[in-house]
Amino acid sequence: MKKSIKKIISLVIAMALTISGITYSTVAKADESEGSWKTDAVKVPSEGQLVGAGYIDVEFDNSMEGYTYTVYLDGKPVYWNGNDIVREELGEKKTDDSVTKTFTSSDEGKTEVYATTVSKHEITVKAKKDNVELTSVRNFYVSKKGLALGGDMSDKIKLSKLNCSWYYNWSTEAFNKPLDKGVQHIPMMWGSGDDNKEAMKNLVTTSNYILGFNEPDIGTQANIEFFEASSVWDEYIKPLNMRKVSPAPAAPGGDSLWLKRFMNGDYICKNPWDGSWGLFYDYEDEATKKFVEGESDSVDSVVLHYYRNTINLKGLLDAVETLWNSYHKPIWITEMSLFGVKGTRSDFSYELPEKRAEIQEYLEGAMEALDANPHVERYCWFPYDIDSTNDIDSFNGSGGTAMFDYSSGAYTELGRMYSSKGNPEGYNAQTISDDEMFVYVPEETTTQAPTTVETTTQAPTTQAPTAKKQAETTTKAETLQQVKVTGAKNIKKKSVKVTWKKVVKAKSYQIQYAMNNKFTKKAKIKKTKKLTYTVKKLRKNKKYYFRVRAVSNGINGKWSKTKKVTIKK
Repeated sequence: MKKSIKKIISLVIAMALTISGITYSTVAKADESEGSWKTDAVKVPSEGQLVGAGYIDVEFDNSMEGYTYTVYLDGKPVYWNGNDIVREELGEKKTDDSVTKTFTSSDEGKTEVYATTVSKHEITVKAKKDNVELTSVRNFYVSKKGLALGGDMSDKIKLSKLNCSWYYNWSTEAFNKPLDKGVQHIPMMWGSGDDNKEAMKNLVTTSNYILGFNEPDIGTQANIEFFEASSVWDEYIKPLNMRKVSPAPAAPGGDSLWLKRFMNGDYICKNPWDGSWGLFYDYEDEATKKFVEGESDSVDSVVLHYYRNTINLKGLLDAVETLWNSYHKPIWITEMSLFGVKGTRSDFSYELPEKRAEIQEYLEGAMEALDANPHVERYCWFPYDIDSTNDIDSFNGSGGTAMFDYSSGAYTELGRMYSSKGNPEGYNAQTISDDEMFVYVPEETTTQAPTTVETTTQAPTTQAPTAKKQAETTTKAETLQQVKVTGAKNIKKKSVKVTWKKVVKAKSYQIQYAMNNKFTKKAKIKKTKKLTYTVKKLRKNKKYYFRVRAVSNGINGKWSKTKKVTIKK
């Protein structure tokens, strides 16, 4: 009997020890899980990340069952009115209907916060269960500064060197190269063409924003009537679960009539002569008159482009105010710059140091004002190349706006200033070293001494210095051969492929095209190092004229013979 009792006691003790071990193990694992959650619950944004102002995606771990989760920004609850955050920075107030969001383990661990203040911010996620409350904190930084960067502008720079929080390239696809590593790409539906629609069908992005059509109000860009744009918007952009930024009109005053019609709606009717649709005010056909609803309700932010041939900071800020007063929606300035023509009052050429100083003062003042304005979510500068060439137009006196040399990637003083300004306090901003700078050296020229002949009364003249890069030894006496174009053919999708033979000593080539043979009508210049270039987005049934020249160390060769192509495809 005693042995039986001892066995029973031993069994009970063993069971108790086993249960105790299991309990301890479970508690220990729970403590370990909760400790890890406190450190790593916030997945997006990452610790210390620089993000673009506006709506900001937040992703967090809500996998612990039985807990409810709430997200805070800078220690305050985030209130919602339907699908919109109550944005206190814009003067919005919460109402009796405003609510905070709570999440459980069965929900997606994803939400948004809103911030336009350029500074350090804090995301806090609180998890509650019975009497237990866990807290996870993540610090990040908000900036408005970005860059408009086309694919042919430069692949040598790094956007992170300019401390940009975002960029766009007029495309749905990011570059995915070292130049944009770590900087968010914002996709754009550039126009309404079949290629744009196809790109939208295949859209793959991590961005929470989408940009609308580029300058639809002018013929040389997207060139879309507001009612056509509305139809395409409804089909391709409106259904997206993304924040939507309006089309970007070229009109710089913030009072674009095209944008007003797109946002608020307007009347259209049929053209009595050919049956096509147009503005009612143009044809006044009462029989076919109808109203096209505006897209304002589906637009989260509106866009301003601001180009001038004179420096006018007040004009820029007035345009921002006009746009805000028109729609009371946050503003993205996706292009701002200056353009000029050599030898005129609007000459902003790079070789004019006083103009470079004026441009830098203008941009620095603009950045300071835009950073302080809560109505502005984001802005970016459009930099021409040092020699004034770009993918948009042919203004030859705009080089002072350059932030970097397209071909080498070396940064200008304007680029260094842009890198150093607009950054949140405390952010570990990158800097541009002297070794990464573009070096400009005026070329010294000798001036002939004035003659002593008595009949000479004209005062001696001084030749203005010209610019060249350091390490260039090419003299003006050197010339480049004329380019021989071997082909200019209309290929698919309203494009023309131009090919030519190599020129000795040429470092790059410029391709100019226009809608007349004098190259004065809608002329543009492209730039490449290859012996072929495809010009895209041309207008069907129109005639275009093409020519090419060689470029080397600031020396331009003679233009090739002109090639005429009619766009049939």
